[in-house]
Amino acid sequence: MIQGLNSKSSVVLKNLAEELLFIELDSRIPRIEELSGKYGVGRGTIQNVLKKMEESQCISLESRGHLGTFLRNKNMDLLLQCCGVSSIIGVMPLPYSRKYEGLATAMHASFEKIGIPLHCAFMRGATVRLDNVIDGRYDFALVSKYAAMTAIRKSEELVIVKEFGSGSYVSRHAVVFAEETSGIQDGMKIGIDSYSIDQQVLTNLEVKGKDVELINLNYMHLLEHLKAKSIDAMVWNVDEIDNGSFYLSELSSKEALEMDKEMSQAVCVVNKNNKKMEFMFDQISTDHVMQIQKQVERGVLIPKY
Repeated sequence: MIQGLNSKSSVVLKNLAEELLFIELDSRIPRIEELSGKYGVGRGTIQNVLKKMEESQCISLESRGHLGTFLRNKNMDLLLQCCGVSSIIGVMPLPYSRKYEGLATAMHASFEKIGIPLHCAFMRGATVRLDNVIDGRYDFALVSKYAAMTAIRKSEELVIVKEFGSGSYVSRHAVVFAEETSGIQDGMKIGIDSYSIDQQVLTNLEVKGKDVELINLNYMHLLEHLKAKSIDAMVWNVDEIDNGSFYLSELSSKEALEMDKEMSQAVCVVNKNNKKMEFMFDQISTDHVMQIQKQVERGVLIPKY
C-alpha cells in the first residue's frame, strides 16, 4: 500500500485507483482539472497522488501535452489493494459432493491466479446465500442459475457475473424413494427444504395434484430421513446418491425437467454496485474453473479449499 498520504489524499487514492482499474491501457485518463472537480480537492492533491502511484509502480503514465495523459501500464494487484481489496469473501453451497468440492477448489485457484486471496463460507440454501450478498456480508454467492434468476427478478441489487455452464452445479435432479414404487402416491410424506429455491420448486411441481404431506427439513438431513423412512420420497441431485440404497425415478413434470436445465448451471452473483467484483470475475477463466472441477470429480486432484 502507498505510504505517506494524509487522510484526504488516501480517499483520493482509493477513488483514483478504482477509476484507473477500469481504464484500458493506452487510453487517455481524465484531465487533472476534471479529477480535481470530481473529487473536490485541489489540483496539487491529484498530481501528488498520481505521482505516488507511479513511484510505487502501481501505474505508468505518459504525458502527451495538449493530447492529455495516457495510461501505459498498471499493476492489478497494487491497484486492487489501493481500492481497499486485499481479499475476497465468497459464500458457497455446503461441499457435500465432489462437484461442489471441485467448484470450491477451482474458485480458490482462480482468485489465487489473479493475486487475490479468497476466503469462503459454506452455507445451506441459495436464498440465504443471496440475501447475505444483498446485505453486504459477502462479496459473491455461488448458486444455480435458476436460483439467481429468481432472486434477480425480486431484487434489482443482484447481477450474475460468471456462468459455468450445464452440469457445473448438479448433474440433474431426480425423485428419490425410500422403497420401490411406481411414483409419488397420495398419502406419502415428501421431504422439502424451504431454504433451497431449486429443491422447493421441483418438489412442488412433482407433487402437484397429489394428496401428500410436505415435511420441511434441512436439505443435508433429507437422506438421513429417507434412510430412516420418516419420509417416503424427496427431490435430490443425483451426484451423491447411492443407487443401491435408494430408488430413483426421473422427474415427471415437463416444467420441472425444463427448469432443471437452469438448475444444473452454477453461476456467481454479486451486488450490482460492486464494480470491482465484476472486474475481478472478468479476469477469471470459465474453462480453468471447469477443468479443475472435473479433475476433483475424477479424483485426479485433491480438493483444496
